[in-house]
Amino acid sequence: MYSNCEQILELTFASLNWAILKIQTMKKSQFALLLLSLCSFLACNQTKQGISEAQMNAIVSKADAQLMILVANKDADSLNKVFAADATIYPPGEAGSKGITNIQNWYKNAYEYGLCGIKYHDIKVYGSDEQIIETGTAEFISIITNTNDTVTIGDYNYLNVWSKKNDSTYVLKNQIWNEGSSNQ
Repeated sequence: MYSNCEQILELTFASLNWAILKIQTMKKSQFALLLLSLCSFLACNQTKQGISEAQMNAIVSKADAQLMILVANKDADSLNKVFAADATIYPPGEAGSKGITNIQNWYKNAYEYGLCGIKYHDIKVYGSDEQIIETGTAEFISIITNTNDTVTIGDYNYLNVWSKKNDSTYVLKNQIWNEGSSNQ
C-alpha cells in the first residue's frame, strides 16, 4: 500500500504516540508486536537499499557512543549532535517529548535526579540506507547523592530510529524505551 519506508514509520509512530497518550504505558506484548512489525518490514528492504548489517552496526555503535558520552558528561546542550531537530522520545509512563529543546529539557531534569550514564546491550539493527532501527536493552546509571558511587536505576528495552540526513550522517529521530523485567 505504501512505497515509502518513512511514510510507514511516521504512521506507525503516530499510532504509537496515540496509544501512549491514551493508555500512558505500553504492554510488553504491544511493544514486542511493534518491534516485530517494524523490524520485519525494514529487514525485508535491507538488500534493496544497499546497506549491510555490518555497516548499520558501525553507524549505530558510533552514534550510541556519542550519546553515552554526552549523557556521562551531562551535556544536554549538545544533544542536537545526536537527535534530529524534530525528534521524539517516549520514556516509560510519560507522554512523549517532541523537539530538541524538549528532549534537552527532559535530559536536564534526569541529570538533576542523578542520571549520569547509559549503557546499551544486546544491540540488533535492521533497516535501510535511509533509516536504521536499533533495538536492545539499556541500563540507566545514577550517582548516589553525596557520594561518588553509582547504581543502575533500571534496565530498559529500547527502540531507536536513526534517520539519514542530507550529509549522509544519521540522527536519532525516535527513541522509545519501556521497563525491563527487573523493574517490574
